[in-house]
Amino acid sequence: MFGILSSIIPAAVAMLALPFGLRSRADEKNVRAVYLFHRSGDPLVTVASDAVLPLESTQLEPVLGAVRDFVDSRGPAGRGIQQTTRRFGEEGVVGVRGQFVSACVVFHGRADGIIRRELVRFVREFEDRNENHLGSWEEATALAGEASLAMTGLMDGQVSSEPAEFEFAVASN
Repeated sequence: MFGILSSIIPAAVAMLALPFGLRSRADEKNVRAVYLFHRSGDPLVTVASDAVLPLESTQLEPVLGAVRDFVDSRGPAGRGIQQTTRRFGEEGVVGVRGQFVSACVVFHGRADGIIRRELVRFVREFEDRNENHLGSWEEATALAGEASLAMTGLMDGQVSSEPAEFEFAVASN
């Protein structure tokens, strides 16, 4: 009898823990829209999801207000990155400002840390690749196609990045 209980109890504990402890990060990342603005405050690209339900009208104004407040605030001096996160119940806005562009993601759920890391990487890589073409809004609009593709990757969770380089050191005792 004890042998049967000893195998049933761990299985029951595991079944009870599944709904509470194990959650797919893919389920948490419900990106509604990604916005890219030039440092002048003018919009460059907007990409919206057709898979995530749109915001209710009562939530739309404060969320878009948070995006506009972030874009209108002062940028970082030099090559720094400025980040912000605002929550509105289950909705969130993550904003990342680089030297030339600001990017904001509107999402549903709890994945603000994942989204922030991907957005920082996107802004850094986009600015590094295109620094010579981001001086004015007119020049930057020529990059809208490239930015749109990369931002669609952010929405789908397929953020393109170059393979990481590793340095190996031989350990000795």
